[in-house]
Amino acid sequence: MNESMQLSKSDRIGMVMSIVIVAFGAGITVLAAVRRLLEVGDGRDVPVTVPLAGESASLPLGPDGAGVTATVEMATVTVPDPAPATAFALYAEPVWMAVITLLGIGVAALFFLRLARGHAFTAGSSRLAYMAAGIVAVGWLGSSILTNMTTNGALSAISDYTYEAVTFEVSLAPALVVLVVAAVGAALQIGERLQRETEGLV
Repeated sequence: MNESMQLSKSDRIGMVMSIVIVAFGAGITVLAAVRRLLEVGDGRDVPVTVPLAGESASLPLGPDGAGVTATVEMATVTVPDPAPATAFALYAEPVWMAVITLLGIGVAALFFLRLARGHAFTAGSSRLAYMAAGIVAVGWLGSSILTNMTTNGALSAISDYTYEAVTFEVSLAPALVVLVVAAVGAALQIGERLQRETEGLV
């Protein structure tokens, strides 16, 4: 690789700092998963945040704590004895999120390391970007399934299967992340091809 492709010292320092931040994020991810698993504990009296379909409740939001009727879209409920499938999802969800996040963080660290070494327009960089997009997509799908298993299971458990509002929530934000990261991979792949063609003309 010719010298013009090398990053400046300040750019390399910035990339190394990015790797340090990524490592810090990995530590936070592990702590969050451990904390949630401790909350789940032995699988009894587990707090679960559930979405609600436009339920109303009186909340002390008025003068001197007077009750005000409000629409409640989210609530945290305690599930005393979840069904086996719900209990599985309660344990699996934080573990799944931790594993997927750590995989994503690992790929990001490798990507930043390649950039710090001036290897942006190489096959390895574009592959890492595509791999990151795949990890986000798989993580998004698995997380959506497990989250909906827990929320629907929690609502069924506390209502003795009489609450009819079955929810299936899917966030579109990860889909946008997948598109952006995949676009970065495509841009790196095009840059790699242009660089090879340019070097072939020299």
